[in-house]
Amino acid sequence: MIKEQPLVSFFVISYKQEEFIRDAIQGAFAQTYEPLEIILSDDCSPDRTFEIIKEETESYSGPHRIILNQNESNQGIAGNLNRALELAKGQFIIASAGDDISLPERTAEIVKRLQETESPVDMVCSYCEEIDETGKPIGQIQKDVLFLPDTNEPVRKWACGATGACLGYNRKLYDKFGPLDIRVIAEDWVLPFRAWVESGIALVDKPLVKHRVHGRCLSVIYQDINAERTPESRHLLRRKTTGSTLARAKDWLHVWQISGDDKDGHIGKQMKEWIRLLEIEWRAYDLNRLQALKSAIKAMHYSGGFKVALRIFYRLVLRRQ
Repeated sequence: MIKEQPLVSFFVISYKQEEFIRDAIQGAFAQTYEPLEIILSDDCSPDRTFEIIKEETESYSGPHRIILNQNESNQGIAGNLNRALELAKGQFIIASAGDDISLPERTAEIVKRLQETESPVDMVCSYCEEIDETGKPIGQIQKDVLFLPDTNEPVRKWACGATGACLGYNRKLYDKFGPLDIRVIAEDWVLPFRAWVESGIALVDKPLVKHRVHGRCLSVIYQDINAERTPESRHLLRRKTTGSTLARAKDWLHVWQISGDDKDGHIGKQMKEWIRLLEIEWRAYDLNRLQALKSAIKAMHYSGGFKVALRIFYRLVLRRQ
């Protein structure tokens, strides 16, 4: 008797990606795995992204079920992903950005590993091939796609993430721990922590995604804040980045407390101290110079607060950007 395969939900999450969205959708439609529902969720794009999505959907005649969604207002990555997860019925989730291209076997390979019973995990990450804005291969297979915490380090130095373009995961990471905070910029620093605490993350050592690298990638924008032309835009972007880190830290604490692993409360205490520092820094962006200086002094009283105090003083007292 052939075992029935579980339903899988494949997301294409888009915003202002009219140049690339057609390739992303065609990659989703080409998936060999069945049964598959494909959720195309656009975050109220002001360009032709959603029109192209509708064009591709209307011309599709394949075996997969298509669910079309456009948010009434822009929700950000976390909000758009939350909406897609609300619509999803699948046991497993495969997510794609609107500028990447999934290979046809991606879902099948990821689900195969997620279903292994000898070493079960709740998340799987694969390698990816990097392509340029035109879709031409850059000549690099990205293998550094998974980062796990060194538990010998203080919590604020932990790295727990995975390249979002390459992920597949059990939807229980959403059902058990709840929706993402809408301040989260990159879900690939939140969901992997949930998976790591639950049962771990596995790696499929082959490229299953063509990951597009271009100037409008979020990773490029947030890694090069100094490229912003005005002090005001740099100020807003840094505030948003700090707010995202704060939301991530709060999610980590929530997950850690639910897991019940921290018998002596040591890790939980470190997380709470980290959150207090991030809250001081985040709120300081709305203060004048004198108030920001007081926040910098306040940060000094917490473990690890020197660097936070220095950032506040340099950016918000001396430079105001």
